[in-house]
Amino acid sequence: MPNYTFRCNECGEFTLFFKSMEKNLRSAECPSCSSESKRVFLPPNLYSMPHALKSRIEKGMEPRRMSREELGTRRLPKKRPAVANRPWQA
Repeated sequence: MPNYTFRCNECGEFTLFFKSMEKNLRSAECPSCSSESKRVFLPPNLYSMPHALKSRIEKGMEPRRMSREELGTRRLPKKRPAVANRPWQA
């Protein structure tokens, strides 16, 4: 369930919960004073993520250069013969 935070000039911030993400909400009506409120864009909730994932996101997902030994051996798929027990395809 998506939730969006909005800021009303008179009442302050409030959060609305929606059942779907179909609408692109840039503004909403304040539930207290019924005035038009703009959406507040907040950074993602990173404090509850594992440290390794958080540091990787903060690095910008920089690719790491690896050696052939680190990659391991590459297994190629087995090649099948062109006609495998299907005489009608010959």
